[in-house]
Amino acid sequence: MELFLSIFGKPAIIIALVAFIGLVLQKAKISKIITGTLLSFIGFVLIKTGGKILGGVLGMFSAMFSNAFGMHGVVPSNEAITALTMDTLGTSAAFILFFAMIINLLLARYTRFKSIYLSLHLVLFMAFSFTAVLQGLGYSGNTIIIAGAIIIGCYMAIFPTLLSKFSRSIIGNNDYCIAHAGTISYLAGSYCGKWFGNKKIDVEHLKINDRYSFLKQADVATFITMFILLCISGIFSSEDYLKTIIGNDTFIIFALEQSAIFAGGLYIAKKGVAIFTEEVVPAFKGFAQVVAPGCVPAVDPMVLFDKAPNCVLIGFLVSFFTEILCVVIFPFIHLPIIIPGIMASFITGGTAAIFGNSTGGARGAIIAAFINGLLLCILPALALPLFSFLGVQGVTFADPDFTSLSLITDAILKLFS
Repeated sequence: MELFLSIFGKPAIIIALVAFIGLVLQKAKISKIITGTLLSFIGFVLIKTGGKILGGVLGMFSAMFSNAFGMHGVVPSNEAITALTMDTLGTSAAFILFFAMIINLLLARYTRFKSIYLSLHLVLFMAFSFTAVLQGLGYSGNTIIIAGAIIIGCYMAIFPTLLSKFSRSIIGNNDYCIAHAGTISYLAGSYCGKWFGNKKIDVEHLKINDRYSFLKQADVATFITMFILLCISGIFSSEDYLKTIIGNDTFIIFALEQSAIFAGGLYIAKKGVAIFTEEVVPAFKGFAQVVAPGCVPAVDPMVLFDKAPNCVLIGFLVSFFTEILCVVIFPFIHLPIIIPGIMASFITGGTAAIFGNSTGGARGAIIAAFINGLLLCILPALALPLFSFLGVQGVTFADPDFTSLSLITDAILKLFS
C-alpha cells in the first residue's frame, strides 16, 4: 500500500507513463519515445522543483509574518494533514484514488465529460479528506471506498470540463484544460468577472509609465513584490526571531537573496511548464485515441502563469490581504482563525485572477482573487469540526474543492440519516 501511495503521490511518474504509452500507441520512433517520455518527466519535475523553492521562501515568509503581527491559529496544509493521518486514512484513500482514476477514464470515454485529471497528488489529498468525513460520520470499509471513488471519479471528469468553458479562451485552444483543487474559486471568479467586471481593461495590457517599465518583466516584478513583503514583515519581527533565520547576514542582504530565490523558483517552474506542455500534450493524443477518444488532459494551473504574469501578482496580493482581513474579522464572528496559506494564496490567487481577468478584465481579476481569499479562509474554518476526531491539532485541509466537498457530503449524509 505504501508503494502504491508513493507511486501515485508522484504525478511526474504518471505523466511520464502517459507520455510513454501515448508515443508508443502513435508508433513514434524510439528516439522520440525516449526524448518525449524523459522530457515530460523532466518538465514536471522542474515544476515541482520550482514549487518547492517557492514553498520554502513562502513558508519562511509565513512564519516571519506570524511573528511580526502575532498571528496564531489553524494552518491549512494538505501535505501536513495527509502525513499526520497516513496510518489512519491511508489505506482507504489509496483504494479511492485507484478506483476514482478508473471511473474518470470511463466517464471520459462514454460521456461528454472528456477531461482526464492528471494532477493526481491533489486527488490523493481529496481522497484523504473524503475518507476523514465518512469515518467521522461512522462509516467504514467498503462503504467509504465505493462512495469516495464514485464521487471523486465524477469530480475528476466533470470539474475540469466545466472550467474548460473559460480556460479555452485563456489557452487559445482545447488541447488541454485545468485540473486543480481551486476549481470552485475559478468558476466563481469567472462568473463574477463576467457579471461585474469590465473586459475592456485587460490586466496584461495595462499601460505602464516608461520609468516603471521594468515592472513589465515578470521575474523583476516578482522579485520586488517579495522583497517589499519581506521588508514589511522584518520591520515588525522581533530581533531574536530574525537572528534565528538570518544568522550573521544583515536583514537587507537576506531579503534580497530570498527574493531572488523566490523569483528563480518561479522561473524554474515556468520553464518546466514550457517543456511539459510541449511534450505531454502531443503524446497524450495517442493515449486518448485508444483509452478515451476525444479526451483532454487536465493539468496543473501553473501552465497559465507565463501567459498572465500581471494577473498572478495581483491575484496573489489581493488573495493574501483578503485572508489577513479574515484573520481580523473571524474572532468577532466566532470562527477559528485560519492562518493564510501563502503557497495557496500564490497559486489559487494567481489562477483565480487569470480567470477573472479573462471574463472581466482588471476588475474581474480583483473580484476573483478576493473571492478566492474568502474561500481559502471561510471553508476551512467551517470544515474544521469535521476533522476534529482525527486528533490533529493546528492543521486542516486547505483548498476550496476539498473543504466544500467535505461540507456538502457531511450535510447530505446527515440529512438522510
